[in-house]
Amino acid sequence: EYRAGRLAAAAAARALCGTPCLAGRCARGAPVWPAGLCGAISHCDGQAIALLGAAAVWGGLGIDIEQHLTPPLAQQIASVALTPAEQEIFGADPRWVGLIFSVKESLFKALSPQIGRSFDFGAAELCPATPAEPPALRLTRDLAPGWWAGRRIGAVLLAGPAGVMTAVALPREDDRAGAQPRSVAPPSM
Repeated sequence: EYRAGRLAAAAAARALCGTPCLAGRCARGAPVWPAGLCGAISHCDGQAIALLGAAAVWGGLGIDIEQHLTPPLAQQIASVALTPAEQEIFGADPRWVGLIFSVKESLFKALSPQIGRSFDFGAAELCPATPAEPPALRLTRDLAPGWWAGRRIGAVLLAGPAGVMTAVALPREDDRAGAQPRSVAPPSM
């Protein structure tokens, strides 16, 4: 799976740049992208996916895939990955716990390299969709300049028969006041 993720990233780089380029690897194991690129890789249960973009366009990109959770595993993950507010809204429903865990992984992959530090699952929570707003992540505490508590971050959440896929696309640092990526509501489950 690890190698498949790297090959998917190389294919995406070829599509963007015309030549395949392999990402390096930092001490934490995360990809280190060639100059001019940003992105993320995910792999799970025999599948791999990569999301790459031009660093001139995106401040950070994150993607994650996960298999569907069993109820006992969802209960364990909910106690670690969901905030108390999320637990109140979503409980330990395996479908929602899987999506929330995954979208927070996507956020970490997109934002951590940009701010130069790690953060835990409690740093963001999923805001359910309303008639006026699609679902989004909301930061629960200040993480870095420009990344303040209460800031909403658009996300894509998809659930399918084999599992879930989520993605986060962050604006460039000089474009944070501009248009934010829009959220997409997950399919009704």
